[in-house]
Amino acid sequence: MDLQREQLVVAAERLFGAINEPALAKLERLAQWVPVRRSEFLFHQGDRADAVYVVASGRMHVVSERADGTWTVIGEAMPGETIGEMSFFTHEPRSAGVCAARDTMLIRFPNDAFDEIITAHPEVVRELMRVQVARARRSAAEIAAKSAVDVAIVALGDDVPLREFAQQLADATTALGSTLLLDPDDVDRQLGIEGISRVPEQDPKDAPLVAWLNVQESKFRFVIYQTDPGVSEWTERCIRQADRVILLANANGDPARHDVEGLLDDTARVGAPRRVLVLLHPDGDCVPSQTSRWLQARRVDEHHHIRRGHAGDFGRLARFLAGRAVGLVLGGGGARGFAHIGILRALRDANIPIDMVGGTSMGASMAAQFALGWTPEHMLERNSHMWVTVRPHKQYTLPMVSFLSRKLSDQCTQEMYGDVQIEDLWLRFFCVSSDLVTASAVVHQAGSLMTALTASAAVPGVTPPVLLDGRLLVDGAFLNNVPADVMRERGCGRVIAAEVTVEEDQNFTCERVPTPWELLGSKMPFSRAMLKFPSMIEILLRASLLASSRRQTDALQTADLVFHPPINEFGLLEFESIEKLERVGYEHAVSQIDAWRTAGAL
Repeated sequence: MDLQREQLVVAAERLFGAINEPALAKLERLAQWVPVRRSEFLFHQGDRADAVYVVASGRMHVVSERADGTWTVIGEAMPGETIGEMSFFTHEPRSAGVCAARDTMLIRFPNDAFDEIITAHPEVVRELMRVQVARARRSAAEIAAKSAVDVAIVALGDDVPLREFAQQLADATTALGSTLLLDPDDVDRQLGIEGISRVPEQDPKDAPLVAWLNVQESKFRFVIYQTDPGVSEWTERCIRQADRVILLANANGDPARHDVEGLLDDTARVGAPRRVLVLLHPDGDCVPSQTSRWLQARRVDEHHHIRRGHAGDFGRLARFLAGRAVGLVLGGGGARGFAHIGILRALRDANIPIDMVGGTSMGASMAAQFALGWTPEHMLERNSHMWVTVRPHKQYTLPMVSFLSRKLSDQCTQEMYGDVQIEDLWLRFFCVSSDLVTASAVVHQAGSLMTALTASAAVPGVTPPVLLDGRLLVDGAFLNNVPADVMRERGCGRVIAAEVTVEEDQNFTCERVPTPWELLGSKMPFSRAMLKFPSMIEILLRASLLASSRRQTDALQTADLVFHPPINEFGLLEFESIEKLERVGYEHAVSQIDAWRTAGAL
């Protein structure tokens, strides 16, 4: 049986069930075979409907097109699924555009031919309606979780260990699903035709090659293409087949654009592969540096730092490729944010990987320290020194802009983070601040880590705002204290959030508001007065958290799992209780993780 007939049989059986030889012969007579190259449109939104198509091999994107020329992918058509059947039944123009997600072969049935098929096989209408309903119910996350992932690995330099990296990545993806690693010799051998892997598009052997490569998608969860070291027909083929193109480089190499990058179209085309820059490091002794050199020289969608031979790093990359990365979001809450350290320790002890971190205010600081590669034990030690011994929150100043001076705070932050840039962190990271000019949340995911963290925790009236790129930035808690929604937007398949705020803070209950003289007198060494009333700084901190309480509730609904440790008894400025807070966070997280495992949530 030739390849086209075999594909027709598969498509027919999916639509009609078992099919006899006369019926198959009739379909062959009516069918028209249409090859579509990657990013090429089959038809546009609003076009006249003149045929119904069946995907024989490959994959098609369904896109909503707007008048300004922009578009959004709203669905996919996989092998065996139909395209354009709704316009056939309604006799209306195409409701969406359709373009190829990779080189694809379609079976075209003109309207009169499809009428003939429907008459002979009325049961196909029911099947078409079932497919339509299933496609409408399929979310973007479900599509990503079930679709095959084709990855092309392109080396940016002759000294890049391409083969070694490809094998280690294949080992990591195998833990998530069946994996096929292909190089040109593998393709030639499996097809039994020497040199077929390197045929150009116009060659007669191109069609069977494309069909064979697309068939592998139905057999494997991951197809990893090891390209040639440089520009070639095979390298170009790999890029056309890929959903993700990994641009692989040695971190200490030359960041200039490589010739092979010319094969990547710099325009944001429909169906264009996602570009992933991977920088290889010999070890993890030092924090990466000068990543911006690589990012400025090319357009990429994301980047990762990978230590050679480090299985955990390859596992993280595999989860991002599969759409199954785990993101952890840590909320702000003053000293109560130290509970995050215990949560991180519990996640580590439970072997739950964290692939990306983000947060606001104190949560942003804890997330950044984890992204730097600090262990929870090291985080506890460094924060104890800063907040219990040095105590920058006790450095008051003349309250013209704020109560606290930023001089000592900046010195502490500089000591903690130095001149590290966000893009140099081992894990992908972001934090949130609030822009006083536009009243909008600002997401920091590049640039100075120290500046971003300072802005994210700059409570108005307590510490001075941060001026960055003409924007006056303050505490992110005002607009998004637990930015789980921001994490979800960045492609994490599973989002875990940890909030350390309380709805009813008992530290703010009192019988009456004391006079300033009573408060001053109660702080004298000889005073016996027992006045319970929050300080001005505590009031400002609490007010900043209240400002986004409704927004926080909405954001948390986008998280899959939420930690909420019992930290009600601790004050917002109770920094000296860091060890107790860490322990409370750890015990809560251990209990919560056990409950999630019992419920099957992990």
